[in-house]
Amino acid sequence: MNAAIFARTGIRAGARATPMRSGAYHWTNENGKNIPFSTKNKPALAFGVAAYLGTGFALPFVAGYWQAYKAGRV
Repeated sequence: MNAAIFARTGIRAGARATPMRSGAYHWTNENGKNIPFSTKNKPALAFGVAAYLGTGFALPFVAGYWQAYKAGRV
């Protein structure tokens, strides 16, 4: 019986709680303003994306080559 009373009290307290808000920060809700890079210059964006993805793809192969080189197998 006591557990039911505490459960109902918790539910009521949660319903009244105000959501936490951070007044120090405000982001505008505009297209392209919610990402940390510019999308206005399409060739620069394409180069940056290709460089980012290409580096991530090549890194394991470069690391494998380096390990084989250190072991004297290359």
